[in-house]
Amino acid sequence: MFTGISKEICAQAWDILLPAIEKAAALEVTDGLRGTILVIDPASPTHEVLFTGHVGEPEDQFLENATGKAKVTLRVGMDSSRVRQDFPHLYVRGDIKYPGAILRDGLVVAFSGVQSEFDEMISEWMVSAIRAICRDAMLRPGGAAEQPGPYLGT
Repeated sequence: MFTGISKEICAQAWDILLPAIEKAAALEVTDGLRGTILVIDPASPTHEVLFTGHVGEPEDQFLENATGKAKVTLRVGMDSSRVRQDFPHLYVRGDIKYPGAILRDGLVVAFSGVQSEFDEMISEWMVSAIRAICRDAMLRPGGAAEQPGPYLGT
């Protein structure tokens, strides 16, 4: 039963996105078929990573970069591209300067592996897929909103 975002929902969203990411690489829109995505658990007070996914073989550098992007976004409360473009005075020593993390509707998602503009696009796609899957699970006939009682999962 649906009780909010989960690792399984993130994995399903990621599986939906992979063909589009592969197509972008095949059309040479992106500069390769590689990268790592991470989703921060919105319920975690310590900003634990809820989900990590990879395009191609996992590479430590992509995970490190995605984590760094997410840290900037979490600290300043805005997309890493906005920090770089409009608010570079908010950077601190040790921050990654590359964009690719977003904050949308309570979700922080970061991708690293291709050009920053497309890292951000892939992050946007992930948030959109997660939100759609969660909405469907909540609102479809027989979904969580129609279950007895006022609380999820009880």
